[in-house]
Amino acid sequence: MQGPLFVVVRGRHVLLVLLAVLVGVLMGTSAWMARVRPAAAPLSDAISGRIVAIDAGHGGPDPGAIGVSGAREKDITLAIALKLEQLLRRGAVYTVMTRTGDYDLVQGEPTAHRQREDLRRRAGLVNDSGAHLFVSLHANSFPSPVWSGAQTFYLDGEENGRRLAEAIQQSLVEKLGPNRRRARPADLRILRDAKVPAALVEVGFMSNPEEERRLQDPEYQWRVAEAIADGIFAFLSAQYADSRR
Repeated sequence: MQGPLFVVVRGRHVLLVLLAVLVGVLMGTSAWMARVRPAAAPLSDAISGRIVAIDAGHGGPDPGAIGVSGAREKDITLAIALKLEQLLRRGAVYTVMTRTGDYDLVQGEPTAHRQREDLRRRAGLVNDSGAHLFVSLHANSFPSPVWSGAQTFYLDGEENGRRLAEAIQQSLVEKLGPNRRRARPADLRILRDAKVPAALVEVGFMSNPEEERRLQDPEYQWRVAEAIADGIFAFLSAQYADSRR
């Protein structure tokens, strides 16, 4: 009788040990999740419900820079802007677009300075939208074809604009490959007229044959949009962290 009884008792003992181990694992997992959640929550809190204004530079009768193979800046900026809009919306960020098609904001109205009026209206749209920040997309051009690389600009003296431009520039460098360019100050009308943190992004050089080719590739456009989105998220996250201190 002692042998079978001993086996039963031992079996129950093993079962109790296994249950204890399982409870310990579950408690450990809960503790780990509790540590992870606070780290993830601030990013969600920082970006959810924020409003980002996106400006696809040029449009309509203004093609912007023309690439060596004939690609137009206005088409490149619009394609990237629409992809950026999708990415930001996936992060629960609201977006305001200055344009979603091939047009400008003057549209047939007589004006002696159409481009200047167009820029004024774009900035006015952004300022009236309640946007928390503003990103204007452009493509660069230079007489020499050797120059390449994305670069961001901000209005000199605007601290938050500088931080936004630097966050986007860092992301562009990390995700698009070697690039020694840095965020730089610039006295540009679209940046002067915006009343929120603003950055102008030159996504690349249309005058560089290889970069022009890449900028026409939808997959590369997604990479550019993702880099800009990540820079925006980093800026909003840093802003949120500063506000909690």
